[in-house]
Amino acid sequence: MGVAENRPSHGNPDPGREWRPPQPTFDLPHPLRMRDFLLGGKDNYQADRDAVEATLAVYPDLKLAFQAEQAFLRRAIAWIADPAQGLTQFLHLGAFVPTRDSYDGQVRAQCPEATFVYVTDDSISAAHARGVLAAQARPQGEVYVQLADFREPGPVLRGPWLSERLDLSRPVGVLLVGMLDFTADDERLTLALSHLRAALAPGSLIVAQHALEHPAPATSAQARRLLGHNPFQFTARPLRRVRELLAGFEFVDPGFVPCTSWRPDGEGPGAELEPRCPVAGGIARV
Repeated sequence: MGVAENRPSHGNPDPGREWRPPQPTFDLPHPLRMRDFLLGGKDNYQADRDAVEATLAVYPDLKLAFQAEQAFLRRAIAWIADPAQGLTQFLHLGAFVPTRDSYDGQVRAQCPEATFVYVTDDSISAAHARGVLAAQARPQGEVYVQLADFREPGPVLRGPWLSERLDLSRPVGVLLVGMLDFTADDERLTLALSHLRAALAPGSLIVAQHALEHPAPATSAQARRLLGHNPFQFTARPLRRVRELLAGFEFVDPGFVPCTSWRPDGEGPGAELEPRCPVAGGIARV
């Protein structure tokens, strides 16, 4: 198993300017480091801990919602990586690359020979992932990390770097985790989804996840204050609006629904806790 990187991609809404990843900063909360803190890890900074604690003060169910999201992802990834689906190549587009309970590790538990590509614009988690995933490497499969603009997947999908690692003429399992709700502009997101759908071969499967707007205005305002105006563009939306943005995708049963209601298996919060877990997900066929 190998781990590789490439130089920054030129996926960028202004073709006259070269795309550059956001500059690393430690005085703003980072979604990956906040995730690490919620998981009890040590790879986080004071800004991340403060952001989590400030959110917990107005939204005590934050950890519960996070557990619901993680339980959904385990179920969904296991479903698309099941050998019965016939997929051996996978692509993650998102604002960070998790190294704790990594997505490629969950895929390889079902499909050891899988090729897995991460695309992120976050240089810190990309560098961290390259080191950690290399240490966790297994001989059967391949893992690669590309530093590029995941919000502009068209140039990434058409680029030579990706085509050397994934064969887009064959079905791909795609994870849109930390992508939909980390793209603030609806028009840009719609265009990105259109480019993605056009690039994928029939038989591809897409795991889509999105944080939902909390029904309490104070909680929604706190989330926007902490994460909505920094480079990560965290944007919670109402479920109805997310479904509108995903129109045109065919979702497997039970559709794009609150994570607590997506094929529950007894692990993680159940449907009875849905009001306390504003996060939704589903799997779409191409």
